[in-house]
Amino acid sequence: MKSFRWTSYLLAAAMLLTALAFVLCHALYIPWPDNYFAWRHELMLLSGVELIMLMSLGMLLGIRPLWLEKLWGGLDKMYRLHRRLGIAAGLMLAGHWLLDLSPRWLMQLGWLAPRHKPFHPHVFSWTGLAKQVGEWAAWVILGLVIIALLRMVPYGFWRKLHRLFAPVYLMGVFHSVILTPQAFWWTPLGWGLAIAMLAGVFAALASLQGKTGSLQRYGGSITGLRSLPGNMLEVSCLLPRWPGHQAGQFALLRLDAKEGAHPFTIASAWPGHGELRFVIKALGDYTASLAGRLQVGMTVEVEGPYGGFTGAVDGQPLEGPQVWVAGGVGVTPFLAWLQAAWRPLTVPVDFYYCVRHAAEAAALDEIRAACRQLGIRLHVLESDKGQRLNAAALPAASDVWFCGPEGLGRSLQQQLAGRAVPPRFHHEAFSLR
Repeated sequence: MKSFRWTSYLLAAAMLLTALAFVLCHALYIPWPDNYFAWRHELMLLSGVELIMLMSLGMLLGIRPLWLEKLWGGLDKMYRLHRRLGIAAGLMLAGHWLLDLSPRWLMQLGWLAPRHKPFHPHVFSWTGLAKQVGEWAAWVILGLVIIALLRMVPYGFWRKLHRLFAPVYLMGVFHSVILTPQAFWWTPLGWGLAIAMLAGVFAALASLQGKTGSLQRYGGSITGLRSLPGNMLEVSCLLPRWPGHQAGQFALLRLDAKEGAHPFTIASAWPGHGELRFVIKALGDYTASLAGRLQVGMTVEVEGPYGGFTGAVDGQPLEGPQVWVAGGVGVTPFLAWLQAAWRPLTVPVDFYYCVRHAAEAAALDEIRAACRQLGIRLHVLESDKGQRLNAAALPAASDVWFCGPEGLGRSLQQQLAGRAVPPRFHHEAFSLR
């Protein structure tokens, strides 16, 4: 989506600036190489620096620090960057490894004269150990990146595999510290690399100790369960220490220690105390099993709040006409918005609720009553009756807020981009892998 493109540009710019800093440090502090092996050494050093910096930032984002989440505009955007950092690190690692193997290939082709190394049998070497550890780490990282890209395993198993990144990162740090020339550490780029590695090591150790998101975790209990149309389940919780949230934010809900936490939008505004409501649709084995397993009084753990899908009604001024679009269970943030709005809105709002048929629309009576009170025009589109969302038929708006299936959102944004004055398009990406 358009709102995520700038992260790719920022990542590319950061890598380019690192390369320029490397060249500058060479010009000021380190002699220039004068043969192939010296150039290979410097290029391996540059790719290694880029690689460990990418991995360090990825490790830091992976522990979900709230200050970075707010800076990035939402956990979904931060995790999108986390994924891109992983892909970039995989590509950089492949380049680093190819440089390491290049002399052997060039010698076999006759393009490079053989180079004989002195043989030291049975002599322990920290350099040799660091090289071996780096090779082991490289195999694991490349395997994990490929699995992540191809989505080869279920989310639950991937969540366990993902934990391998922390020890593998520490192996990479060991490899880098031993093999980086001492002179490099006394350059400004060396200082920056040291700081990045210290932050990454802190994050890796926190991850290994199970502290990811620990400062945002709050315990509580289930106070109510209610079945809703459309194969949805409403779960009400009471969290005595909950710090509050903005309407439209989401949280990671941990109902089963073995299964781990899953992201769900908070379907209620903050009433000033720790009472939260979640609306969960049975989309997979885990969510489908909740209705039969959950009971009032069971303990829960909620991590958050996260997300930036909050700019419409929760104490924020509205700028021009608004269009809200919900697809299926994507209605949940709008339920919170409607609850948070305590007086008629000052700008025109059209709310499109896309469902298979009205009987499957969750909380439809509640939505209709709130829309009447707030002066919002509600449009319920039933696909069983041939009613489809048509971007051309949407009224002119300064902002379009969308929550629903990814394909529908992508299509809607592409159609809106063709308007003479495209509206700002807001949405969240709930894929956390």
